[in-house]
Amino acid sequence: MLVSDALSCLGSERTIWIDDVFNETPEQLSDLLLRSWETALECNFPELNDILQKAEFDPESTRVELVERITELTPQRRKEIKETFFFEETVEGDFESDELSGSSTAKICTLLGIAKDDCWTFDRAESGLADVCAAGDANISYIVDLNESGISSNRGLDVIRLLWGKKSQGTAFILTHEVSSSGEAAKEAELRNLLKESEDDPLGVPICVIAKDRLFEIDDEDRLKESLKVSIKRAGLRKNLSNVVSRTQGTVYKAFVTAAEGLLSIPPEQLEAHVFERGYKEGVSELHVVERILTSHIAQQLRGFFGTDQGVLESTRHLRALREIQLQDLKGEPDSHLAAFRLAEVWESDELINAARTPIACGDVFEVDSYEVAPQIAIRKYIVLAQPCDIALRPLGKERAQQTAFLVPLKKLSNFVASEKDAKLPLLPCKIDDHHWSCDFRSASVARMAILDLASFREDGRVRVDEGCTAPSDLLAAQSRIYAKRTTAALEAIATGQPTSVSALAVHPGLQLTFSAEATFKNVHCGTVKMQQAARPAIGAPALPKRATWQLRRCGRVRMPYSVSLLDQFVSIMSRRAFDLDYMAPGFGDGNTGAE
Repeated sequence: MLVSDALSCLGSERTIWIDDVFNETPEQLSDLLLRSWETALECNFPELNDILQKAEFDPESTRVELVERITELTPQRRKEIKETFFFEETVEGDFESDELSGSSTAKICTLLGIAKDDCWTFDRAESGLADVCAAGDANISYIVDLNESGISSNRGLDVIRLLWGKKSQGTAFILTHEVSSSGEAAKEAELRNLLKESEDDPLGVPICVIAKDRLFEIDDEDRLKESLKVSIKRAGLRKNLSNVVSRTQGTVYKAFVTAAEGLLSIPPEQLEAHVFERGYKEGVSELHVVERILTSHIAQQLRGFFGTDQGVLESTRHLRALREIQLQDLKGEPDSHLAAFRLAEVWESDELINAARTPIACGDVFEVDSYEVAPQIAIRKYIVLAQPCDIALRPLGKERAQQTAFLVPLKKLSNFVASEKDAKLPLLPCKIDDHHWSCDFRSASVARMAILDLASFREDGRVRVDEGCTAPSDLLAAQSRIYAKRTTAALEAIATGQPTSVSALAVHPGLQLTFSAEATFKNVHCGTVKMQQAARPAIGAPALPKRATWQLRRCGRVRMPYSVSLLDQFVSIMSRRAFDLDYMAPGFGDGNTGAE
């Protein structure tokens, strides 16, 4: 792909380069030197030193004299002075790369097709960009130097703000020697945050940083072309995505309005029967169906928009065309925004499900309660797996179809790749606490839902019953129905007035949580009564009342269908057929035990 083809994929037909390297007149060069006269003195220009030494005491007269002296110099000497000055400034600033030379600048202009009249100073940009934007600049790219010598290290941001304020549709490249090519993405994020602090438009002009060290290969034209194409592709990805999301804003709002109007048009009798009552009977929030209607309608409208809107389809074609250009893989963890998007798709946070007191469901994840155990005890995690409709609480009829679920320990991974190969250690579809986890199917135990239900009565999600507790007023009908029954055994144990241990199982069978009492379940398989406990600021634990506790806390939920997929894996793996030992298989009877 040619550089011109890459620009076409970007939708660019004209490029304007804004940079202080284009300060070429005697007046512009004089101002450049005087803004950083100490740096200019370090350059030791023999024909200018005597004048520059006066700059500190009489800047106005010095400028007049300096303009006259520079006017007498040849164009070649002016060019040498400017390039020497920029080099010295780069050294003093300890930048990642040098300033571009005149020959580098000329070569880049040739490859990008930048006309002489489109090489602008910052002053010209200040006065001329408004007219360019007003005339329509969707097919214009702007290359803007971030630093203007002696004025501001972020002068280029002022230009971007100007474009942002004029609703520019163009593509902006920020040229900088502050970072190398490996630091471009981080610099883009930094500049975007600076822009968002001062602008109302949350999207604005898409920004792509070009590190100047990409552009020094002027002696190898092929490598320089490749560097330019990489920069164009980076900008193309951001620009075309920006076009798509910008066009999508209105669609999302219209879809919401349409769905909202439809909901508000439904007769109250049918709202009661099909929306609110349906949720009530299924043991979920009365707004469960409302959420499904809104999200499904908005998603449907988005799919239709992405498949039919001509502007979106045009951006998609550009993205496909840019695939020919290869970008270097970034090492390390994926971007935090990507991780957050994936987490939102897969994971419900404890802040949501506990604060809303949602009933226990397939995919709920519990962890050992740090308030209840010694600091040296490992904080283990477990996931609940069961047929969702069978463990759902109902306000009418039978409480639930199934009284138990599988409680599967989670193992924190140190070797992510190795765990992918073990069918009995399948990976969770998301990270928890910045770690990958696998489900230890081999160690699963049966757990009583009646005990786990206790977590859904509390805003902190703890599997715990406090002395003197009463039912919260905002429980769902299905939870209110079972509250007294679920807490009776624990309150009876608390009423004995004595702390208990695992032996409480013999006195109060209703306190047993899991069938297994070994290994990973030894601290949680049965409830214990604990006396009042003072606050422990060192671990953030408040004062605790007398209580029956299973030393567990609900810390989140793997969403459907991901949680049900894990259940399917568990059932299929644990129900695999096993066969008797094949004593006639090759290797048996030959004396080889397999020991090395």
